[in-house]
Amino acid sequence: MKEYEKFAFITIALSIISLFIEQSGISFYFIRLFGIAIEYVLILTVLTGTVLDIASEKYKMRYFKRHGVSFLVTAIFTLLFIYSQLYGKVSSSNIAVLALLLRNIFLVLRMSSKRKRVAGYVEKLTVNPAKTILLSFVVVIAVGTLLLMMDFATIDGYGLSFLQALFTATSCVCVTGLTVVDTATVFTFGGQCVLLVLIQIGGLGLMLLSYFVIFVIRRRVSLADKLMLSYMLSEDDTASIYASMLSIVLTTLIIEGIGAALLFVGFIPRMGVSLRTVWYALFHSISAFCNAGFALFPASLEQFTEDYYLLFVLSLLIIVGGIGFSCITNIRAMCDSVIHKKKGMGRVRLSLNTKVVLIGTAILLISGTLLFYICEFSSTMKDLPIGTQYMHAFFQSVTFRTAGFNSVSLGNLRPVTYVIFSLFMLIGAASGSTAGGMKVNTIAVLGASFYSYLKGENRYYIGHSEIAHEKVLQATLLFIADVMCVCLCVILLMIGESAPCEQILFETCSALGTAGVTAGLTPDLHVCSKLILILCMFWGRVGGLTILSSASADMTKDTIRWPQADISIG
Repeated sequence: MKEYEKFAFITIALSIISLFIEQSGISFYFIRLFGIAIEYVLILTVLTGTVLDIASEKYKMRYFKRHGVSFLVTAIFTLLFIYSQLYGKVSSSNIAVLALLLRNIFLVLRMSSKRKRVAGYVEKLTVNPAKTILLSFVVVIAVGTLLLMMDFATIDGYGLSFLQALFTATSCVCVTGLTVVDTATVFTFGGQCVLLVLIQIGGLGLMLLSYFVIFVIRRRVSLADKLMLSYMLSEDDTASIYASMLSIVLTTLIIEGIGAALLFVGFIPRMGVSLRTVWYALFHSISAFCNAGFALFPASLEQFTEDYYLLFVLSLLIIVGGIGFSCITNIRAMCDSVIHKKKGMGRVRLSLNTKVVLIGTAILLISGTLLFYICEFSSTMKDLPIGTQYMHAFFQSVTFRTAGFNSVSLGNLRPVTYVIFSLFMLIGAASGSTAGGMKVNTIAVLGASFYSYLKGENRYYIGHSEIAHEKVLQATLLFIADVMCVCLCVILLMIGESAPCEQILFETCSALGTAGVTAGLTPDLHVCSKLILILCMFWGRVGGLTILSSASADMTKDTIRWPQADISIG
């Protein structure tokens, strides 16, 4: 890679750092001085590059004909830079902040005009689907952080601090639900809109939405793009990629729309018929289906203690979002074949994956309901009627696995409850869903391999189907990586925090499993502890396998095999 190309990407990185510094409100002299230095390095880099490009042309007018767009972008960037220097330093208005953001966007456009020079480097970043997905999440979190730091996002007009914005944006994009500020009282309508967009992008994935737009406007998609989509959707047949993607997006919109209508009916007795009620219904429908758990009410849903209808609708949305799009598609296809009885076609049956997800989900929901009731009927829920106790036990069983809502206070649960449901959160929901965790499918594969080992078999079966050895290895790797991650994070949090061990474990598993429920520790954690939870949320949403795949070297077939060695186990 040429030195200019390296310097171009370093400049882009510095521009992003500069924008974060400007909006973070950091008052340390040397850090501010570093931010000012970056400002002038940026403008000198852009102007020097333009002057050198013009000087290298023998016929100057030919440069403007060939690179007119690049020159225009440079001019706009320069004007925005001058504006930010004159007014951005003394104004915290949305216009000044927008100028800073646009200035950096135009810098990226200016550098991307050299696409022939940097195409090779970009290709290296995107040739690996895991790296591309990883990068897309990072970009969305960065943009969300910047938007939440702007003054329009909060009621006090100052925006969130950098750490608060980073934590909140990560929680939204990773559809977790953990917060360091009160969502109900801190954000304006504009800030709530930012949260909702981040949640929707996090639930479906930026790459999926981007490719959906490409398909809608009828642009051609390369084979590499189709392979990327097949990796994201776990779809082996690239010919059916468009149908799968269209089905996922439309199904999501339809379910969220139906959920919003049902919640609107439930909110009317409390809020009346108004646009505010419509907004609350839409927000909570998307938040529930995407398993994000963000609520616009103080103390989450604790004020709806006796509202069985709302709790049931939200539970249903969370469960449907947690079983995964492939299961929803399979169930819909089976119902369609039964209802219409299409001639000449065999009846569509539930796939093994769908059966595993439905059975595993049912087992976890039922056992979670009973365990929460047994542990808390004489403690947290002792003042509630018996029927209400069972309703809350069921609702918390649903949300503990994947979503961050709570209908009872979770700050004073019994230690055994924290430990038990830490395991539930670590398991999570289904693969290919909007939820996080190790996934029900992973646990099923591990259970099948363990059962086969006990029976002395060399192959692994679920029912009458054999499981590929590669799937067992992937499940084992993911299990080990998640357990090691939990242990490491719990130890680090225990070093810096004085909270009980079971609550620290609960908070860590909530972040890693993107469950979003909290024992009340998150807002008061130290800076380092919040950064640890941010990494946990990112790991839990993107997936351990994706992160490990992006970090690993390219796999090549070795022609040399080393001698086998005997090593003692157990």
